[in-house]
Amino acid sequence: MKRRPLSLALRVALLLSAVSAASFLAVGVYLYQTLQHQMGNRDDIELIAKVNQLRRIIADLPSATSIAQDNKPLTDALSGNNDLMLRVNAANGKPLLRTSVTSRPLPQVPSVPAKQTLTLNDIHDWQPATGIGRMVLANGVAGADPVQITLARERSDRLKILRVYAADLLMALGGGALLASILGYVIVGHSMRRLRTVIGKANDISTSRLNTRLSVQDAPVELREIGSAFNAMLDRLEEGVQRLSGFAADLAHDMRTPVNTLMVETQVALSRPRTVEEYQTLLASNSEEYERLARMIENTLFLARVDNAQQALRRESLDLQVELQRIHDYFEILAEDVGVRLLVDVDPIRASIDPVLLQRAVNNLISNAIRYTPKDGTVTLSARAVSEGVEISVTNTGSGIAAEHLPHIFDRYYRADEARSDHAFSAGLGLSIVLAIMELHGGAISVESPPGGSTTFLLLFRSLAATASSST
Repeated sequence: MKRRPLSLALRVALLLSAVSAASFLAVGVYLYQTLQHQMGNRDDIELIAKVNQLRRIIADLPSATSIAQDNKPLTDALSGNNDLMLRVNAANGKPLLRTSVTSRPLPQVPSVPAKQTLTLNDIHDWQPATGIGRMVLANGVAGADPVQITLARERSDRLKILRVYAADLLMALGGGALLASILGYVIVGHSMRRLRTVIGKANDISTSRLNTRLSVQDAPVELREIGSAFNAMLDRLEEGVQRLSGFAADLAHDMRTPVNTLMVETQVALSRPRTVEEYQTLLASNSEEYERLARMIENTLFLARVDNAQQALRRESLDLQVELQRIHDYFEILAEDVGVRLLVDVDPIRASIDPVLLQRAVNNLISNAIRYTPKDGTVTLSARAVSEGVEISVTNTGSGIAAEHLPHIFDRYYRADEARSDHAFSAGLGLSIVLAIMELHGGAISVESPPGGSTTFLLLFRSLAATASSST
């Protein structure tokens, strides 16, 4: 069974808990070690002070035997310090005073001379039954007799307090981490309300309500970037849906005409018996409509492949003079049939272009130019090298394109001349295909059409290695 992922609020709460616990632990360890060091120093300083006091008491005694005879002054000096153990030995090692007996022997450590001042470095560790003890070994003088003073601490009341402090610190650590988790969960849950509002608005968006946008001005700084990106995505979706809706409507409109023509002509032909010649005429007319439908479907599929990045680009090093001359020769007879002169003016240029797509783009432009050029007009196909790459142009004489149509001529299924909207050779996709081909090549297409003047379409293939071919 797949485990359900944790909520964002719970994740942040657990993260805050972990961070808080780590922070509390680090501070607690630092405070504990600092306090332990300070208490240890105070115990050592107290040991030194007690040894100095014992030295002074022993120095006031007439001899070493006085220690054994009357040890009350020495034991009184240790009153209130039950954790201290005192041993005083004569110079020959004979015990003179013992306040308690330890189960573990004291280690052999250097003895501090009687006239030398004790320091913290003279304090040594030793191992009692439990814990770690501290001891000091120092010489003293009773009258004229040297003695050896051993003062050891088996356990420290201060360190006992420190252990209680450590237990309290651990409890505070656990409570603080738990409190941080609860507060973090509450705070994050409160902060997530704005995100839930964004989710609610996103759930209200549908294909019929794509104009809804998130209000990023009132959102927290952390959510503004997400909101802006989401709104930008909605802009693209709305534009895409509108284009798709228009595309579907235009496609249905353009397909309706040939389908209706086929249906009406077939129904008329079947209304009564016909001669063989009449059926042949009908089939020829139907064939033209089928060809129109085939071209429309093929062009639509091409644009769909380009939109979905499925159209492969196969560049080849082409001699544009040869390629464009071939296209000129193909359309020259067609142009002559309608009384239009087709000229070609191409510099000897080589360029890296997909030959099939180049032919398709130029064919569309020349076909349009011939169609809209008046009788005795001229269509000129030219190419030249420019600083940005290669520029191919198709210019035709005529009345030009009206200014209100220029921004839309590359839209799919758009026709500037409504009177010819049902023309058998025009589906409003030619210039859209040229634009798609140029975008595939990383180039650009532009149009120049002053009122009443010639119209020129410019194809710019950028960043292409265009070099003048050597003459042979």
